[in-house]
Amino acid sequence: MWRRAGRLRLHLLAAAPGAAAAGRGSRRNPPRPVPTSLHRGFGALARGSSTGAPSRGLSDRARGGGAGECWSCGAGGAFLSCGACGSVQPVDPAVDYFRIFGLEREYNIKDNNLEGKYKDWQKKLHPDLVHSKSEKERAFAAEQSALVIDAYRTLSKPLSRALYLLQLEGIHIDEEKTITDPELLMEMMEMREAVSEANDPQTLEKIQSQIKRKFETWSNSFQEAFDKRDFDRAVKATQRMRYYERAVEETVKKL
Repeated sequence: MWRRAGRLRLHLLAAAPGAAAAGRGSRRNPPRPVPTSLHRGFGALARGSSTGAPSRGLSDRARGGGAGECWSCGAGGAFLSCGACGSVQPVDPAVDYFRIFGLEREYNIKDNNLEGKYKDWQKKLHPDLVHSKSEKERAFAAEQSALVIDAYRTLSKPLSRALYLLQLEGIHIDEEKTITDPELLMEMMEMREAVSEANDPQTLEKIQSQIKRKFETWSNSFQEAFDKRDFDRAVKATQRMRYYERAVEETVKKL
């Protein structure tokens, strides 16, 4: 059932999408497509986020590995660079992003030094720092450096990390697929109106805080669903996370 879109009150935003909303998201019968005109708002909000699964492909079935013999000195245990001679190694498509940073493959990252590890790898791999190496090794460094950048950007944000975990499970998210949930689309319209009508930073910050709480709720929903291998519910959680992430970006632009 459609309802008329009235003016948004801040208390409407404060209500997090709890169990009832999650239940609605798991219905087997999809709602009827919504007219294209209602997909407007927050730019590309009704479409996929640009922060989805990374563009540089690792095998969807990658489960680890990647430490072998160094191509230069033959030492074992060579990873992105050789611990014995320091030579940069070629990219191994069997290495997933979590392994690059020595992390368990899970949504809730238990390491708060991700940025530090990223910087450590870049000190060894950045092309500007291997200019004296052979052309072959400089090419390896360029590829590995770009891979580490992608890995850091992907794992440092909850939504892109969630999408990547699904990708590793062989689940592809169509980021061009249009949202057809009437209630979610209605909320998008209302939230857009609230942001548009907010004329002072305090109001925008309050709206932003409320949106972030909703994002966190759906983030927790994703983790619970993913841990239970309920991938249908996990995918639907990422759709809500994508929406709220874009909504936060809109408030930031106006602040």
